[in-house]
Amino acid sequence: MTQDYFKLESKINEIKDFSEKGLTGLHSCGLAALDEYWMIKLGYPLFIAGNPGAGKTEFCFEVLINCSILYGWKHFIYCGEGGNIEHIYHELLHKYLQKPYKNADIKDQMNAEYFISEHFVIANHDKDFTIDEFYELVSKAESELGIIFQTTTFDPFNDIKEEVDKFGGREDKYLAYALKQCRISSKKNNRMDILINHVADVPFKVDKDTGDSYLPPALPTQWAGGRTWWRRAFVMILVYKPYSWRKDANGRNFEKNEGHIIIQKYKPKGVGKQGQASIFWDWKKNRYYCNVNGQDLYSCQKLEDFKPLQPSKDFTNSINDEQNVF
Repeated sequence: MTQDYFKLESKINEIKDFSEKGLTGLHSCGLAALDEYWMIKLGYPLFIAGNPGAGKTEFCFEVLINCSILYGWKHFIYCGEGGNIEHIYHELLHKYLQKPYKNADIKDQMNAEYFISEHFVIANHDKDFTIDEFYELVSKAESELGIIFQTTTFDPFNDIKEEVDKFGGREDKYLAYALKQCRISSKKNNRMDILINHVADVPFKVDKDTGDSYLPPALPTQWAGGRTWWRRAFVMILVYKPYSWRKDANGRNFEKNEGHIIIQKYKPKGVGKQGQASIFWDWKKNRYYCNVNGQDLYSCQKLEDFKPLQPSKDFTNSINDEQNVF
């Protein structure tokens, strides 16, 4: 039976333990430049948003692959905009191999197939799910397959079947309910349940140096669905693709393969801080790398065990194609 309330003395041992150790169980997402701003804590949801083509799904898959490599985590994914199921699996194989699947030798193909099969299960996105039905499906898959998922991903959130009629036609009330169910699911299952959202209309700004218009990063209140996301979030991450013709605060032009990971909200206290980090897309490897203290580090590389890996710099023919870059 679920307890409705607690007196302090019933939690005194946990309080003393927390006082001594602080927040424990923090995990790197595998991108060294982000460790300063965000660490993963199971039991809490993650919300990701961005413009079309910004790299929301790509960033999410990068994190999931890294967590499987580093910690052996298993993932359940709904990806309605990733193509057919075989296309999504092919994408994951490419990321793991860091080369096209067809270009790998048979041994590497088999190793990649085994790894992805062990760590990823993909939902049939031709079916409609309410938020409750999705988490029921996750439980069903765990029971039938005999595995426990450390993460779930629903991408994009607007594919979830709305039940606004149950909330008097009010989308804000329905959204508050859906996001609460995500929070409850994460806590109940000691899992990171991920929801990927779009952003709403963001007003254009004018660049003071060139006079050209550009879309700035969306504010937390400018996510599709409004400020309910901001209110309900534990960790909010905005993925933003800067314009390469614009300059940063140091007068440097942004790189054509550069993306910004912006931490807009973090909870619980201790998992991160507000700020942003740059990551860079290597389209040949289908992976990200970041620059830390002048060193280019791919996912799962740490500065202390750095081994030079030169990112692919040949972006001709593909660098201007947003679909290939992000």
